Amino acid sequence: MLRLTHIFFFLSPSKLHRSNDTYIKMSDPIRCLEFFSGIGGLHYALNIAEISAKVVCAFDVNMIANQVYEHNFGHAPSNKTIERLTAKDIEKYKADCWLLSPPCQPYTQGGNMKDIDDPRAQALVHLINLLPRLENPPNYLFLENVKNFEESQSREKLVQQLHEMNYQVKECLLSPIQFGIPNHRLRYYMMARRCFDSQQKDEESTTAAEGQIHTKWPFNDEYQFEVPELCQFIENTANDDLQYRVPEKDIVKRHKFRFDIVRPNDHRTSCITKAYGSHHLQTSGSLLQIQHLDRVEYDWSNPKSLLELGLRFLTPKEISRLHAFPMPEYQLKPNHSSLTKPRPFTPPHCLPHLEFPDSITLMQRYRLLGNSLNCWVVAELLRSELF
Repeated sequence: MLRLTHIFFFLSPSKLHRSNDTYIKMSDPIRCLEFFSGIGGLHYALNIAEISAKVVCAFDVNMIANQVYEHNFGHAPSNKTIERLTAKDIEKYKADCWLLSPPCQPYTQGGNMKDIDDPRAQALVHLINLLPRLENPPNYLFLENVKNFEESQSREKLVQQLHEMNYQVKECLLSPIQFGIPNHRLRYYMMARRCFDSQQKDEESTTAAEGQIHTKWPFNDEYQFEVPELCQFIENTANDDLQYRVPEKDIVKRHKFRFDIVRPNDHRTSCITKAYGSHHLQTSGSLLQIQHLDRVEYDWSNPKSLLELGLRFLTPKEISRLHAFPMPEYQLKPNHSSLTKPRPFTPPHCLPHLEFPDSITLMQRYRLLGNSLNCWVVAELLRSELF
């Protein structure tokens, strides 16, 4: 019931939300700042959620990601280092919402899990420290990161600051497969809404226990969404494109290594990382079997036997579809459903579509997508839990 209330509250033009002593009509677009914007996954999620919002500025120092962002959205993110932003810099945008997808390396094994001591975590720490110095802090905050962030000092520092500023916080660990997408990408999400009196915070906290990490979707009434077959997402023309074939040398040198092999009729793929498409085959993502599809058991002690399977990498377009970026229509057809209920996955086709400029190489595309997020999961959380 809480979700329906929030959705009605947002869509009703007569409703208001408050920024300090100023009331703003909810029909006015929510002004968002997108930090660590990458290729624009959070921006795309806003569009998919059909929320009346606009990104007034994005920030990222990755020049390749910024090229893709500008190609699709028509304006480049600011490449000003976030640690150099002042309260005055932030205030000028009059932002109602912060969208954040900070670097994940401080919270991963590959990044040595240095957490708050990692230089790559300092931009987030700086933003946390800026929050209480703002005359008009954002009314909403959304953050995405990897699993393990929920146990980090960075998260603890952020939650403490939000509580001191009277935000109601919801947190979850969810994977796209729970939303009806054949991809496992377990990620941490935080949604924070600013309350303007203790009674409002107390009322909202009765429906969301502070500190609870939700692992079901929806949070209080889990659905079992049908997950389509992978063949609904793949490009059949890519089967004949040798640039996507896994090199034989990378297969035969891995004795007894269990590759994550999927077939077109499977209903799952593993998490795609930034190393996908390279010789780092371990844990970087699933490999698609396109030959001898009746073979479902493999002799891992004889890697040469795997050469008959025609193993190939998923293409950037296929990964983009699995990550629910808006794309031109493909095999999986839209599933039109009510905006007031958790929706089964339907391929988003809203403009702009995700496109890569020709100057972006294949390996750069894999790296950018591996560092991105699932737009549908974020869109549903924005639509159902934050706004």
